[in-house]
Amino acid sequence: MIDLGLQGKRVVVAGAGYNPIRAGHGRWSAQLLGAAGASVACVDIDEGRAKAIAAEVREAGGEALPIVADVRERDEVVRAFDEVAAEFGGVDGCVDIVGLATWNGLLDISPEAWDEQLRENLTQVFLVWQEAARRMVAQGGGGSLVALASIDGMVAAAFHGPYGAAKAGVISLAKTFAYEFGKYGIRANVVAPGNVGGGNMDQPVDEFATNGINPLAAPRTIDIANSVLFLCSDLAARTTGQTLVVDGGATTAELWGVTEDMLPALRVALP
Repeated sequence: MIDLGLQGKRVVVAGAGYNPIRAGHGRWSAQLLGAAGASVACVDIDEGRAKAIAAEVREAGGEALPIVADVRERDEVVRAFDEVAAEFGGVDGCVDIVGLATWNGLLDISPEAWDEQLRENLTQVFLVWQEAARRMVAQGGGGSLVALASIDGMVAAAFHGPYGAAKAGVISLAKTFAYEFGKYGIRANVVAPGNVGGGNMDQPVDEFATNGINPLAAPRTIDIANSVLFLCSDLAARTTGQTLVVDGGATTAELWGVTEDMLPALRVALP
């Protein structure tokens, strides 16, 4: 049996609650962390969602604490970590799942909408990670910071440009956190999902290349949660400042439209 090194660790999951119209990254991540032996602080802006996921973790045999907080507000972030400290005694890991994309063309995005997207998808990651890192430095012993970005932070984000820009910022932020806090044993990494949509959990496990986007298969919620678990665990003990892309191969797409049936003609054309 592989020891993930998470037994007894204290992990905050911001955005742990489950919204049925979303993929459920926070819910699955919290469940896996609890199953791996971590004590999980389930932070969500909605009280019902926070309590529901904490109950799921406990029902599965784990330890969980529901916390209601709006992590877009610094005071709320500090209060949430105070509650974690009061209950668990400290924090060893922090996972930020919070994020929301809106859709509009670049010419139609207002300054207010731009600012709100950066606040929702980038600024709150900074606030959560900053407070987690502050506590980890003070207590000693290192720790792991993980956030969800998106492949939209690595390629064009058509019709949700602010979201893509914010996610690119998360990827950059992870590198800087990794650089500044490595001397304290603190790691900072990012998971960049592809087109998970509403979760993709119902797709057959043995069907591949069923669309023109993913040469393997569309990523599922569990694939994202597994990546979060890996980056929180001792398996990633020397991994920091990195972005783990989980996109079913979408970003490997070639540019020229070459298909297998074109190969004979192409071979003939070669000297």
